[in-house]
Amino acid sequence: MKKLLLILIALPFVISAQNLYKFDFQIRPRFEIDNKDFNSSTNPNTFTALRTRLGLSLNASEDVSAYIQLQDSRIFGEETSTLSNLKNLDLHQIYFKINNLFDLPVDVKVGRMELKYGSERFFGPVGWHNVGRSFDGGVLTFKSCLFNADLIAVREFEKFNSGDSLDQNIYALMGDLFLVKKYKIQPFVIWQRVNPTNYLDRATLGFYIKGDLKNFQHEIDFGYQTGSALVNGREQDINAMTFSFNANYTFNHSLKPSVGLQFDYASGDDNPLDNEYKAYSSLYPTGHKFFGYMDYFINLNSDTYNLGISDIVLKCGFRPIEDLNVSLNYHIFRSVEEYIYAGGSSYDFGSEADLTLKYNYNEYVDFQAGASLFAPGTIFKKLRGEDTSSWFYLMATVNM
Repeated sequence: MKKLLLILIALPFVISAQNLYKFDFQIRPRFEIDNKDFNSSTNPNTFTALRTRLGLSLNASEDVSAYIQLQDSRIFGEETSTLSNLKNLDLHQIYFKINNLFDLPVDVKVGRMELKYGSERFFGPVGWHNVGRSFDGGVLTFKSCLFNADLIAVREFEKFNSGDSLDQNIYALMGDLFLVKKYKIQPFVIWQRVNPTNYLDRATLGFYIKGDLKNFQHEIDFGYQTGSALVNGREQDINAMTFSFNANYTFNHSLKPSVGLQFDYASGDDNPLDNEYKAYSSLYPTGHKFFGYMDYFINLNSDTYNLGISDIVLKCGFRPIEDLNVSLNYHIFRSVEEYIYAGGSSYDFGSEADLTLKYNYNEYVDFQAGASLFAPGTIFKKLRGEDTSSWFYLMATVNM
């Protein structure tokens, strides 16, 4: 009787608390067979990565909220013994948000947070990564019936040097225009600045456009970079660009067959001895989504040897059974600038085939598997190895 009375007394408080907060939980193991070294005489490396996230949303009122997300990222067996502790628990996100600040159409968010815009080619959380990307700073959102605009100010590096020397900040204006029905139009400016600015003072101006016309979807990304940077020990003027076009068509059939074509381009530097730097620099993209799932082209400057890259992607997919999607992408990678070596020259990085299977087990659990092959072209054969590389993974994601 006393226990029943205590439950009845506590019940209203529990119900009230449930409206105040909400938990979310994710656990994601991923097993990989990695044979990416372009050397068929070596044995593949096998390992399992595990990412665990626990989030708590707090809603004090209609306009005031907060979010905290704990994360543990590890590789199975990386501790020195079963009694050791990596102590790698981290705050992946923690921020507060105030909507309609001072009764104005303005929202403010401050703390540590993921940033995600457009196709995630310029700002993305890199969900595939076992850690993921987050930023420390704030976002001020201006809202209207014609457009929304996010004003971003975050600190990328804090060196604690006198006069803030070598600290790097990111300032950005990300727009969202409501002009054309069924089209998303997002212009942006992203400014990266190191103190002193002769180390890096780079602005990226561009836009993202997405059209969703029933069975046909298409996306366009464009970015132009200007400013200056310290490259190879000397300050150079920046003049670089990137462009992407992605189109997909899904047929009206029970198997949901689809075909797609994508073209990606990032400029390269044709003369490393002049004072103009023309190689496009990766910003903060979800890199795994682009340029092949084997991730040979994540940091475009170093991974392409400042030659730039063009990528033609042929895509197809279908759904053989309910909740199972199968897709196949084939990449043809070429350099923008000519690679010269003793006895010849080439523009050929190689080609990659990515097979992916995604199965939605239920509302909480997804399974995903993939297999990839990369056939090196002349450039990779000269710089990395001559044999075809391979990679396989099996991943489960549980969200609650």
